[in-house]
Amino acid sequence: MPQTRSTTALADVPALRADLDLVDAEIRALVERRRELSHEIQRIRQAAGGTRTDLTREMRVISPYTAAYGRQGTAIAMALLEICRGTGAEPR
Repeated sequence: MPQTRSTTALADVPALRADLDLVDAEIRALVERRRELSHEIQRIRQAAGGTRTDLTREMRVISPYTAAYGRQGTAIAMALLEICRGTGAEPR
């Protein structure tokens, strides 16, 4: 039986999912790097007598995500900021 376009496309799904798994791993690594940088900034700011967070800066972080992805982008940025602020549960 000859392969049709849909059966060929279905055959590509596992490889595409493997690519997605790699992208997800890269995203997690980048989030971890961002968290490390954020914690260092927080440490420096607090050592200098400042606050741990800078709400003006956070709004500048949120804005591009909102512009790119709308309401869902805002949610992504807020989750990212929460992870990097250290206010959520730490990873196990």
